[in-house]
Amino acid sequence: MFSEEHEREEEKEIQEEKSSFQSELLDAIEDQSEEVEEEEEEVHTQARMQVEQEEEIQEEFEEEYKENRAEEDKNTSKKADEALPAEDEKKKKEQISYSHIVVDLWRTKMHKEEWGIRLDAQRAQKDRQWTRDMDLIGLVKINGEEYGNLAMREKLWKGKDPLERRFVMKMFSPSGYWRASIERLQGESFSMSHATKEPCPVYICIFKHTRNLFRIKRLAHYPRFQGQVFGFSYLDENDIFRSFVLDDKRLTFGSDWMVKDIHNNVIAKINGKFANLGGKFIIDIFDEKLAVDKTFFNMLILFSSTLRFLRDVKKNIKKSLKELKTSDTEIKLDDSESNLYLNPRKLSI
Repeated sequence: MFSEEHEREEEKEIQEEKSSFQSELLDAIEDQSEEVEEEEEEVHTQARMQVEQEEEIQEEFEEEYKENRAEEDKNTSKKADEALPAEDEKKKKEQISYSHIVVDLWRTKMHKEEWGIRLDAQRAQKDRQWTRDMDLIGLVKINGEEYGNLAMREKLWKGKDPLERRFVMKMFSPSGYWRASIERLQGESFSMSHATKEPCPVYICIFKHTRNLFRIKRLAHYPRFQGQVFGFSYLDENDIFRSFVLDDKRLTFGSDWMVKDIHNNVIAKINGKFANLGGKFIIDIFDEKLAVDKTFFNMLILFSSTLRFLRDVKKNIKKSLKELKTSDTEIKLDDSESNLYLNPRKLSI
């Protein structure tokens, strides 16, 4: 009896210990799970905070990138806006004509400047450069104002013997005084043409405002589709050497030329009117300094006055060279041309 009670008490104690242990174990498990949950929650919180920070950094970076891109686009647009006016200004500057010259050659003599019986005698009395065989053939205007009249020695040019034909063009002021002359040098034209095997006219320009002589000559021979090239050079009023090329623009109506400087910049243009029967040439000068350079624009005027006769001049050179090659004829230059070959240094001593 005693033993049974004792056993029951022991079992009861064991059960109580068991339940106490289980309760403690459950409490420990609950506490541990709470700690794990807290740790997990803390980890999740930290992760969420890191993600938020990364998102904030990304947003800041994107905003900064957008601001920089917008500023770059603005600067690029500004530069483009600044560049366009600069290019337009440059293009506009290139197209500005500082001097507009019209060289109008007449086909007939039905002009008021030619009317009158005593005109030739009056002109000859006014200036010795006007000879009896001269014929008024054209008018020159600069920027709308009359600048001069063009006349040529008609009898010299219409001679039958090709070796004796001479081309002489002179420009006179509206009041009748001599300004300048352009003559073809027979001897030098024959020499150049013989060397290049092509008609190469050489002209000499003489001006009232200077004692210097200036030559305009056909330089190189190009294939027909490339046109032809003339060149001239001179010392300006400040003793600066200047060199220019007159480049024929082929595949155009009329006789069109581009005037280029030593840097190959187009500083003037000569536009020959195709429909004009006598020969009308428009000269535009795009360089402000050269537009007021007497030597430069007068040389362009005189060169333009020869273009109407260029084909006949080259034909004359061909015939003359053929005659010289097939006969024993010798060249005898006119005295007025021979004087142009004299040594200026010897004359000045």
